[in-house]
Amino acid sequence: MKDGIILINKPQGITSFSAVAQVRRALNVKCGHSGTLDPIATGLLPVMCGKATKLCSYLTDGDKAYRAALRFGIETDTHDITGNVTKTCEKAVTLEQIREILPRFIGKIRQVPPAYSAIKVGGRALYKLAREGKCTEIPEREITVYSIETVDFSGKELIMDIECSKGTYIRSLCRDIARALGTVGTMSALVRTKTCGWTVEDAVSPDSDELERHIISMDDALSAFPEFYPEPFFARLLSNGCAVSAGKLKGLPDGLCRVYSDRLLGLGNTLKTDQGTVFKLLTHL
Repeated sequence: MKDGIILINKPQGITSFSAVAQVRRALNVKCGHSGTLDPIATGLLPVMCGKATKLCSYLTDGDKAYRAALRFGIETDTHDITGNVTKTCEKAVTLEQIREILPRFIGKIRQVPPAYSAIKVGGRALYKLAREGKCTEIPEREITVYSIETVDFSGKELIMDIECSKGTYIRSLCRDIARALGTVGTMSALVRTKTCGWTVEDAVSPDSDELERHIISMDDALSAFPEFYPEPFFARLLSNGCAVSAGKLKGLPDGLCRVYSDRLLGLGNTLKTDQGTVFKLLTHL
C-alpha cells in the first residue's frame, strides 16, 4: 500500500520539496506535501503519497503548533536568522516585560507577512519581487493565535511554544513581538510540532529505510470527517462523477464527508445549484 500519508520530520537546511523528493525516490510513487516549511525550519511535514496527493487541499487547513526561538537585538530582511541584518538595537528586555506583552498577540490579530514569502501580489510571489529589489505594499491578513507559552529566556533569546491557525507566519510574529517591546528581533529557529492532529513525535526521517511501514491510510488520515454509505445505485452515480439530489440520499451528513461503497470513493459535500441542493464527490480516490 503506497496510497496514504507519511509524517516526515524535516531536517534543517533542506527545502520541503527536497524532503518530498527523497520520499518519492524511495517509494517510486507520486508525492506532494502539506504546509511548506522554510529551509531553516525543522519538524512535522505531512507527505501525501499516490492517490492521497488529491487530499492535499483538505489536509492543510488544520491548526498548527510550533516551538520558535526569537533572538533580540537584530532584525533581518527575511525576519529569520538567515537574512541580511537591517536593524540593530541594544535595548534589554526582561521576562516580566515579555509576559506582559504576549497577551496582545493572542486571539484574532492582523499580521503583515514577510517580504520573503510565497504569497502572491499582482500574480507574483513576494520573495521574487524582494530578490529583484522591488518594494511592494504587503496586505495585512487576519490570523488566530490560540496560545503563546514561554519555555526559556536567556536575556538574548526567547523560546516559545505557539499554537495558531493556518497562514500564521511565525517570522512575522517574532518581529512584531520584539517591536512591541521597543526593540528588534528575528526568528532564529523553528520546529513545527503539530499539524492537522498529528505530532512530530510520530514523524520519521525522509531518509528512513522503513518509509512504507509508516504510511497512514487515507481512511485514518480522514477520520475527522464523518462516514457516508450511499445506497449502491447512488454510489455508482457518485463514483461516475454525477451529482445526486441531496433529498434522495438517506443519512447524508452535514458538510464534508467520506463516501464509501465497497471502498473509500472520496470526499463529498452538498452544493447549492439552480436545480436545488445536490451532493457530489469533490475528490475521486
